[in-house]
Amino acid sequence: MLRADEQTRHFDEFADILLRCNHLYRPSIDSIALLNAVESRRQIEIFDYTNSADAFTRAFGMRNSLKCLQALTSLGTAIHGYRKVCDLGCGSGAFSLAFAYLARNPLLELHGLDASETQLSLSEELMSVARLPGKFEFERRSLPTQIGYLPDLTLSSYWFCENEHVIFDPALFDLTVGRELLVVDYEKIIDHITAFLPRGFRILGRYSANIEVPTALTEFVAQEKASVHSIHIGRVQD
Repeated sequence: MLRADEQTRHFDEFADILLRCNHLYRPSIDSIALLNAVESRRQIEIFDYTNSADAFTRAFGMRNSLKCLQALTSLGTAIHGYRKVCDLGCGSGAFSLAFAYLARNPLLELHGLDASETQLSLSEELMSVARLPGKFEFERRSLPTQIGYLPDLTLSSYWFCENEHVIFDPALFDLTVGRELLVVDYEKIIDHITAFLPRGFRILGRYSANIEVPTALTEFVAQEKASVHSIHIGRVQD
């Protein structure tokens, strides 16, 4: 876990990167309406990305990236050692962006998978504008699926809440995990992963935190604070 002063520095620097991508995040009429609808319902949401990918990214993209950055700080300096990384259900690239920023690894090979062409296009544009070190590829795939290699680390941001059945099926869950898995999701989903973790896996850490949104981003995030829940899982060594 990073020291408090290091975390503050990282959040301020990351805010500058997010602002480079402000054209992807600037609120629109549709994103404001979506944000208000979700906040009023206060429940786990399943989104139709075919019709609302842009609105979703503008409403929640920056917030999700900040949450993912906070979760990634739990890895400490170990984050620099992951070379092959898979972002499962990468969406518009929130977790990919946060990981690439914090890892600062020119040897990074990050592979994003998602079922939405629109979301993948946003991911590609986001990483292009951010200009972070590493190699990034984004591919349309129906998930979960065998991806053909075992990543050093799999990332998942709010994918399990929309595919909760995977948590209860050991065979499907196995497909989602590299050598390690870091999940950011609703606390209820993290509880379910903890309770139903299949044999062959172990919890490396579970974290909850509140983050303060950098002042420069409040126009886009529409709130000053946010809570984040995450779990870090590893395969049991034979």
